[in-house]
Amino acid sequence: MEKPNAYPVKYIDPVQLQDGTLVQLRPIHPVDEAQAEGFWEKLSLKSIYDRFLGYIPKISEPLVERLTRIDYSREMALVAEVPVQGIEKEVIAVARIATDQEKEAEFAIIIADAWQGKGLGSSMTQHMVAIAKDMGFEQMYALVFSHNHHMIELLEKQHFTLTREDDKTHKAVLILNAPGINKG
Repeated sequence: MEKPNAYPVKYIDPVQLQDGTLVQLRPIHPVDEAQAEGFWEKLSLKSIYDRFLGYIPKISEPLVERLTRIDYSREMALVAEVPVQGIEKEVIAVARIATDQEKEAEFAIIIADAWQGKGLGSSMTQHMVAIAKDMGFEQMYALVFSHNHHMIELLEKQHFTLTREDDKTHKAVLILNAPGINKG
């Protein structure tokens, strides 16, 4: 049995992208703070804007700390990393579920621009759905800009139901115990 807030090694999983690249998915860890600025530099302003539903000009130390030092009993963040220069690894994406409620988790994902369109988003979303179910959540939701067609398509393929929130955003909801939802 895992200790409360122990690092959840059971969520470490290799995945292969459409181009054959092997990527390691693993829960985020405080040591990932060191790569935050480098990861941020791999993101276009559009990717940042779409992920945070607004422009954030620079990643701050408090934000990095908040995103890397998490309570694994209430939230989860997976990083995707690839090897560079032997034993070094580079973070190329982060997917996250977080909650302030007991049975509902908000989902978000951001992928370095050079790694978009290779199937990483689908794979990470599937893993986060399985983790949310494992953590006992009944549903997941994501807020997404209406112009973010790639994210809308990704969520629809993962069986999220989209409704328009206002003229700029949609809310995508996935009921986790629905038939046919991620059998993993």
